[in-house]
Amino acid sequence: MTPEAAAALRPAGAMPAILAAFGLAFGLALALTPPIRELARRRGLLDRPDGWRKSHPIPVPRLGGVAVYLAFVVALAGYLSVVRSEDWHDQAAQAYLSLLLASTAVLIVGLLDDLAGVRPLSKILVQAAAGAYLYANGYRIELLSNPFGQTLALGPLSLPLTLLWFVGMSNALNLIDGLDGLAAGVGLFAASASFVAALVNERWEIALLCAALAGALLGFLRYNFAPASIFLGDSGSLFLGFVLAALAVRGSMKSSTAIALFVPLLALALPILDTAMAMVRRLLRRRGLFEPDAEHIHHRMLRRGLTPTRVVFTLYGVAALFGALSLLTVAGNAQVVGVVVIVFSVVTWFGVRRLEPPEFDAQDQRLLGLSRPANERSADLYELRRRIAVAQGVAELWEALVWAGARFGFRRLELWRDEGRRQGAPPMTWSSGHEAESECWSWAIPLPGRGGSVGRLAITGSLLGGRPPAPDPDLLEALSQDFCLALDRVDGPSPAGGHPPRALPEPPAQT
Repeated sequence: MTPEAAAALRPAGAMPAILAAFGLAFGLALALTPPIRELARRRGLLDRPDGWRKSHPIPVPRLGGVAVYLAFVVALAGYLSVVRSEDWHDQAAQAYLSLLLASTAVLIVGLLDDLAGVRPLSKILVQAAAGAYLYANGYRIELLSNPFGQTLALGPLSLPLTLLWFVGMSNALNLIDGLDGLAAGVGLFAASASFVAALVNERWEIALLCAALAGALLGFLRYNFAPASIFLGDSGSLFLGFVLAALAVRGSMKSSTAIALFVPLLALALPILDTAMAMVRRLLRRRGLFEPDAEHIHHRMLRRGLTPTRVVFTLYGVAALFGALSLLTVAGNAQVVGVVVIVFSVVTWFGVRRLEPPEFDAQDQRLLGLSRPANERSADLYELRRRIAVAQGVAELWEALVWAGARFGFRRLELWRDEGRRQGAPPMTWSSGHEAESECWSWAIPLPGRGGSVGRLAITGSLLGGRPPAPDPDLLEALSQDFCLALDRVDGPSPAGGHPPRALPEPPAQT
């Protein structure tokens, strides 16, 4: 949409339209979410707890993103069907249609992932194609307004940087979607910041879109906040991240192409920070960039003793703070931007250090050339992963589990393999000899394979001081992901050639 067309919609006429779009999207989300929840429940489309990354106690329907999408789309469609202005309507409708077509493609690939699973590369290709379509229709980063000097022209870097922004933000919201109401609430704060930025920059069409998205998210949060009765799912989180990326870029435009860089970066700083930490963590540990783990910001806060609700409210406050900082940079004053950057850097540094993320653990610091001795537990974890990585059969994998049971003080291990259960075979079991103890805790770890579930690992231990121990994410990761990959490998090659043995981790530094 050109600046002339956008100027045709003046604030006096824009605000009633914005309020109408917000209210309509809010009402639609409230009305559409319950039937979609019931449909997902009847079809068995549930997000099941795994005792590792997913903290919810019972299976929860996971198609909430469809409700958010429909509320957003129908609200805008209703507005466009009512408003008729020869001066700007056709161009505005084309801008909205471009975003809806691209975001629909992202929603569909996320929905397929929810239903049957989609390879990460396939999702990225669809997101990149949708981003390229938006790039061709005016959602692009070509010029960066610089408060410290002249405007920066990106030239040939414009397309790859725009695609990176769309793909990165779409997946960033997906990564942070780990607690009831977290991704939807963070998205609501980001949409609100983009809405204010769009008003300041007189991007009335983007303010309208932001209002519709905010209304849809607020209505959905009625059912998504703890205890959630429905989740966004991959369809919702990928769609939400993609749309927020588009709105943040267009809403921060001071002209048809110049982007105020700090506005979208700060408005979406929380998911960007979490994603950046995840990428660094996986590179340092020599893991695949798309392998899931339980080390995201919200996971670390939970392990520090905060309740899930308190974690969500704390991260809401962080998202609101970053959104407010982003709005301070809208004016483009160099001194204000400098202060904002300093405040953001200080808050981020102290917040990250307080969480003691694994990016600063002994093993990872050794990879960075730093020295910090590891404790005995780190050495045991390394040895467990080493034994799993070099195992040549199921018997050797079981021996690695038995060794871990003795080293980590477990009372009992049971390995149920689905193939064996179908044939009536008993589980593989190990006991420490302390079966007489009455009070115990237990973990049930599902074991996914190439074609679905291949079994379950049950671990039992003694209560210490009347309370179960906090789940150790590194140990759970070794007992689930590492073990599953190794079991997949020793059971025989897959149609694509099988899984190679996982690279051994670096041994811990010696004291």
